[in-house]
Amino acid sequence: MKASKEWLEEYSKINVDTISLGDKLTMAGQKVETIEQTGKDIQNVVVGKILSIEKHPDSDHLIITQVDVGTEKIQIVTGADNVKEGDIIPIAKNGSTLPGGITIKTGKLRGIESCGMMCAVTELGLTLNDYPGQIEHGIMILDPKLESRLGDDITDVLNLKEEIIDFEITPNRPDCLSIEGLGREVAVTVGEPFNNPRKDIDEMNVENKSEIEGLTVDITAPDLCYRYIARVVKNVKIGPSPEWMIRRLRACGVRSINNIVDITNYVMLEMGQPMHAFDINSIEGKHITVRRAKPNEKITTLDEIERTLGEDDLVIADEKKAVAIAGVMGGVNSEIEENTQTVVFESAVFYGGAVRKTAKKVGLRTEASSRFEKGLSPENALRAVNRAVQLVEKLQAGEIVEGKIDVYPTKQPVRTIPFEPEKINQLLGTTISQEDMEEILTKLDIHVENGKATSPYFRMDLEQMADLAEEVARFYGYDKLDTTLMKAETTVGIKNKEQKIIDKIRQTLVGEGLCEIYTYGFISEKELEKANLSQTLKEESIRLQNPLSEDFQYMRPSTIPSMMQSLTTNSNHKNQEVGLFDISRTYKNNHEQIQKGEVPEEDNILTIGMYGKQINFYSLKGIVENVLDQSGIARYDITRETQNQSYHPGRCATLKIGVDTIATLGEVHPEVLTNYGINEQRVYLAEINITKLVKYAKSVKKYTEVPKFPAVERDIALIVDETVEIGQIEKMMTKKGKKLLESIRLFDIYRNEKLGENKKSVAFALTFRDKNKTLGDEEINPIMTSIWQELEKELGAEIRK
Repeated sequence: MKASKEWLEEYSKINVDTISLGDKLTMAGQKVETIEQTGKDIQNVVVGKILSIEKHPDSDHLIITQVDVGTEKIQIVTGADNVKEGDIIPIAKNGSTLPGGITIKTGKLRGIESCGMMCAVTELGLTLNDYPGQIEHGIMILDPKLESRLGDDITDVLNLKEEIIDFEITPNRPDCLSIEGLGREVAVTVGEPFNNPRKDIDEMNVENKSEIEGLTVDITAPDLCYRYIARVVKNVKIGPSPEWMIRRLRACGVRSINNIVDITNYVMLEMGQPMHAFDINSIEGKHITVRRAKPNEKITTLDEIERTLGEDDLVIADEKKAVAIAGVMGGVNSEIEENTQTVVFESAVFYGGAVRKTAKKVGLRTEASSRFEKGLSPENALRAVNRAVQLVEKLQAGEIVEGKIDVYPTKQPVRTIPFEPEKINQLLGTTISQEDMEEILTKLDIHVENGKATSPYFRMDLEQMADLAEEVARFYGYDKLDTTLMKAETTVGIKNKEQKIIDKIRQTLVGEGLCEIYTYGFISEKELEKANLSQTLKEESIRLQNPLSEDFQYMRPSTIPSMMQSLTTNSNHKNQEVGLFDISRTYKNNHEQIQKGEVPEEDNILTIGMYGKQINFYSLKGIVENVLDQSGIARYDITRETQNQSYHPGRCATLKIGVDTIATLGEVHPEVLTNYGINEQRVYLAEINITKLVKYAKSVKKYTEVPKFPAVERDIALIVDETVEIGQIEKMMTKKGKKLLESIRLFDIYRNEKLGENKKSVAFALTFRDKNKTLGDEEINPIMTSIWQELEKELGAEIRK
């Protein structure tokens, strides 16, 4: 936001130089980027008057002029054809400098001495917009009234010397995107009273009407348009703006167009409220509706580019068409033209989020949209439109039609904040008195009474005690805050239980020869299908509203697709032996958390992926058991898994503790391998839910003394049905073995037709031990008998002899 010092001085006396002012404002939180001093690059250029003109003897296009520059008369040779005797013009004398580092010296043109140069508009760093009526390739002709100022410096005569301050405004301070807001900051910063030059506007009472000159207004999207005000000016006289307005606009980086358009821009810069002006005759039916755009509705904006809108965009429309994109830019179909007679001034406030999205969508970020998207006060809209019609009257640019149309469906609430000086001092580490705090806040128009602070309508960023503390600190002075040590207790940073377990898992898997990989948390819809994920997982997956690409449309509900992508890449590169692991999160919308505005369910998952000639189901199972052992998990149940479509139905198992499934491992389903283009080898995967595993992990290991008495081993061979799982048998043995059964080891599985159809033989080595004595047959035999009987009863097992 650019502001000239001259304009800021309208709001308060500035008792320091511009450089010091910039430093003070930066310390007060309004960072000054640059300070530009215009006119300094123009030296020794004065006002002159052409006394006489004669032709150059040796040139058809040059003329010789005698010019009065106040203190002397000089001769200048020029090729300009738009000058005549008596014209008042800017003269660059010998030794003068112009913008761009150009130096003018006395010289000869075709043998005739020329002691300077007549200046065009552009040679003084100006534009035709700044001075309407001048010509592009001719000498600048000044007002004849300036004859009394011959010899005066042109920068003083044309007010070219200005000090322009460029501010970096933070997004939470849209009130400072105005000269008025910056003027208030300057006044408090330099300790001077704030002079409100628009006090007459604040006291203006304009009657509200439902119709003016046949014009009516309604809002059908009150959630996107908080307030819409229209005022009408008739018998408009379109013409150039006065020099003072052009100069102030130019200082803020805005070019002059015509008096009506310049008024809207001037009010936006002065008061921070974007405005728009319509030709009333361009509004079909003289009825303005603020509504959502229709699907694929088209509008050609003032830059003459056709833009396509959707239902999320807001437009200003008449009975047949959209005439403006709300908060962004007007349409060419309602543009102010030279023959415009009646103008409608619009001052409205729109929802900032919608304006930002629309501006981004149509690729059109304007001065207006940049203000709306930060959030403007609806209360300021009336002041702005009244100021606009006041300027119309001042410039004699038209006749004001009494009354206003003010549709205000969403009132701005008055915001009060508890005023707690003790807490503010505690937060800032200061001892500022309550009186000093109240004085600072009062200067900022923050009313303090009965322990409450009421924020002014234009300070929509003030929401809580911390915001008041910031205001106090800014103007008390950050440089006055003492340098102190932190008063909070410091603690030693340590890893939590889950982080420690993950470190152990990493060490274990790297020791097993696996490589860690990192994968994206986003996948495509194709990957959900390729991995054969269950319908439940697909329904729980979370679709992004604004994905980076089609490959990242979903937050993954499973890590299988990510691991399969990595294994496929390795397979395509002909890597023969591959072992990978990945520790990352899954995201599931289990109980419609997203719809409730809550975060999705996140689980930390360890995924292991392997293939190779030496890899099989038992290789993977051993690694998983090692991981569980290192994590402090000693007891769990292993059951066959046949419903998971991502795994081979006969070569997959789940590991459970109680009702929680902590791991799934097995061979990848052949159909999934085909989907990923892996056809020549078997692939094995394991998914271990670290989030659940941590609940059961024992981080403290108990010391077990070395046994003093020997163990006794007994072997048992059983013939059971193929459907009987090893885990079932071990569970029954453990139950009947009681405390004396130290371990169970499966050492043989045998299949033969002699055993019977769908039968198998399994052999176990059972180890018994008592820590207090040596066991004998009389103690072990009853236990073995009990185990045999239990297996025979529950599983139909036969003892193989």
